[in-house]
Amino acid sequence: MQNMQQSTPEEADTSVLSPRKAILITTVAALGAGLVASLTSVAIMFVLHVVGGIPTPMELFGDRLLKLLPAPRFVDMLIFFGPHSKTTPLGLALLGMIGLGTILGLLYAAIVRVKLPVSGYRPTLREWLTALIFTIAMTAVAIILFWAEIGQNFLGLPIGWAMLVNSFALLADFSFYALTLCLTFRILLPKEQVSGASTEHSERRQLLARAGVVALGVGSAVGTVGLIKGLLSNYTSYDGSETFTSNGFTAPITPTSEHYTVTQNVVDPMVNISVWRLEVTGLIANTGTYTFEELQNLPSISRAVTLECISNGIGGHFLSTAIWQGVTLRTLLEKHGGALPGASYIAFYSVDGYSISQPIDEVLAVDPILAWSMNGSELLIRHGYPLRALIPGRYGEENPKWLTRIELTDHFVGGLYADQGWYNGPLHTITRIDHPGGHVPFNQSIEIGGIAFAGNRGIQKVEVSVDGGIAWSNAKLNPPLSEDSWVLWTWQWEPNFPGQYTIVARSTDGTGQLQTSQKQGTVPNGATGYHIIQVQVG
Repeated sequence: MQNMQQSTPEEADTSVLSPRKAILITTVAALGAGLVASLTSVAIMFVLHVVGGIPTPMELFGDRLLKLLPAPRFVDMLIFFGPHSKTTPLGLALLGMIGLGTILGLLYAAIVRVKLPVSGYRPTLREWLTALIFTIAMTAVAIILFWAEIGQNFLGLPIGWAMLVNSFALLADFSFYALTLCLTFRILLPKEQVSGASTEHSERRQLLARAGVVALGVGSAVGTVGLIKGLLSNYTSYDGSETFTSNGFTAPITPTSEHYTVTQNVVDPMVNISVWRLEVTGLIANTGTYTFEELQNLPSISRAVTLECISNGIGGHFLSTAIWQGVTLRTLLEKHGGALPGASYIAFYSVDGYSISQPIDEVLAVDPILAWSMNGSELLIRHGYPLRALIPGRYGEENPKWLTRIELTDHFVGGLYADQGWYNGPLHTITRIDHPGGHVPFNQSIEIGGIAFAGNRGIQKVEVSVDGGIAWSNAKLNPPLSEDSWVLWTWQWEPNFPGQYTIVARSTDGTGQLQTSQKQGTVPNGATGYHIIQVQVG
């Protein structure tokens, strides 16, 4: 009788809990369950990214946030987080997501209001329903918030399919989170003594269950680290690479390996050509879809086109020329019956969620190419495999890579750089002095040379001054490779006296418009002004 009235050690610990102790235990269990659930969902989302090319919520959040930043703030952010301007913000977003998921454990605990100690490991109906509500609410919020971003897929799924797949991926990811939260929270809470079971058996069972929760969290964290390392093995370290001269001379055609490269991605798309499609849609007589093979069977042309990044400063080297092969946009649209009345813009969409649009009349006037080949070889991933648009006369970011959809619309369609407020008009005329440099000998002819570029407007004249812009002489122009390529120029100079000289160069474009001398930086409208160098003769 005396034994029956005595409590076991576990009963003494769990059957009588003060309100303060109950709140403390519940809080710790909620935060622990939230952390494990977050780590599990993060591991799931990275598996989906690797296997299906599905963007993670952190990437979607980043894409959404970056569109809201004005161009100057965007550049400030890149400088602030440099030299890891992409991975650091993504890492912070990842930590933020884990932290938010952990805190949500407290909200879950507040809603289910479990009375301690709990009976058994099976969640109650209220707990299951709360987990279901969490799943639905989180998925709905994510889809609404990221609606403009979920059309991307790094394997190349068409936009419609990508939106569907990504929506289900968000549902699956948040389902795993809610399910893990529900089960682990229950596991971590103290249990009532089961009638007929020994205290030792109950304690062992609870210890094993809690150890399983810890193992799940650690395993998810380790797995996530491994997946991230695997992804970063393809990190876009080539982002921001420039095309430099060789001994002060620029080759007419830039070797593919030396072509300048800029990308918005931490890891560029690895397009699976079997699922990739090019869609032609919108306000056009006949919509259509092409496989890569079908696209290559269309009539194609080859043309030299120079690309320049809007971040190219005065005398900069974010500028390259290649021979591109593909079908012209005009040919493709004519094949589909042409634009319908009301079509005033043409929008281009890429598999990584990038998009731009331009007035359709301006686009067709420059005869763009949809290119699948660069310098006689298949496009490299970094240059937009399997397809990119070449729109002469526009800065590089207006020539989208990894193209997947062309849409004719009656309105302007924004995108990363347009939404940030970057200039999206015709590029500015530039002149660059490539040689000579530094110290040059006296009493001999000195060649001054470089490149000039005005997009599809062409170059009519290049002038050189060796006295800081007081007197000007006409340079010799080499014939351009096409109306869309840069012009190489030279001028022979015989200094009258040794000393320091200020060399300046300027161009007149094919329309007769002289390059502006007004200096401005690259952000947000592209650099303007004359390139000026100092040379010591003697």
